[in-house]
Amino acid sequence: MENLKIKNINCHAALAMTKNAQSGRSMIEMLGVLAIIGVLSVGGIAGYSKAMMKYRINKTIEQITLIAGNIRAFWGPQKNYDGVRCSSNFHGTCEASGCMGVSGVDADGNSTSAYNGCPIVKKAKIFPDEMITVTDGKIMSITNPFGGGVWLGTRDKAKGGDNQAFYINYTIGDNEEACIELATHDWSNAGASIININDSYVSKTPADLEIATQYCSDGDDNDIWLYFDVDANSTYWTAQLGER
Repeated sequence: MENLKIKNINCHAALAMTKNAQSGRSMIEMLGVLAIIGVLSVGGIAGYSKAMMKYRINKTIEQITLIAGNIRAFWGPQKNYDGVRCSSNFHGTCEASGCMGVSGVDADGNSTSAYNGCPIVKKAKIFPDEMITVTDGKIMSITNPFGGGVWLGTRDKAKGGDNQAFYINYTIGDNEEACIELATHDWSNAGASIININDSYVSKTPADLEIATQYCSDGDDNDIWLYFDVDANSTYWTAQLGER
């Protein structure tokens, strides 16, 4: 009987030790799981950010190609791009992000002839709906996938005649990676043959990767100009290529 009691006590002690051991392993396993979850979360956030960057880059390429096609389709019959620009007051540009040009009104909402080009741009439905914010039936802003502004303007085709070419300018902020991707993209299918990187370097498209890396800033002011329907081999443009 005494031996039986001793055996029972030993069994209880062994069971308690086993439970403690199991409890210890469970805690370690839980910490391991939490660590794995943490790593996966960080990786997931990084992966999501990378995927969103790629989406914005692809969407920008899609939008610019569509905008260029819409401009050509609307202005094609008149043989030049007169009206793509907002006004000479803005040096031929269309400040879409401020919507003054696109809506044909000034900062106070008053109609003004100073923005006489942009109502044409609005009427022509140059921009896809996803870029446009409308309030009370009025276009209040036009933004690109990076939240920046969009500018349109005209250029002479190698100084051969007024408004024979046009440009599209996208402001993409502090996205150095996007700037490089867009600068090195082959825009020939969209009809662009010249790209200006941050108003610092003019190149035929696509720009060289080394050049794009050098001139795309990691600051907050990245933007690109794409010039359409210009003769990139003309004496005018060959003189513009390189650093500005």
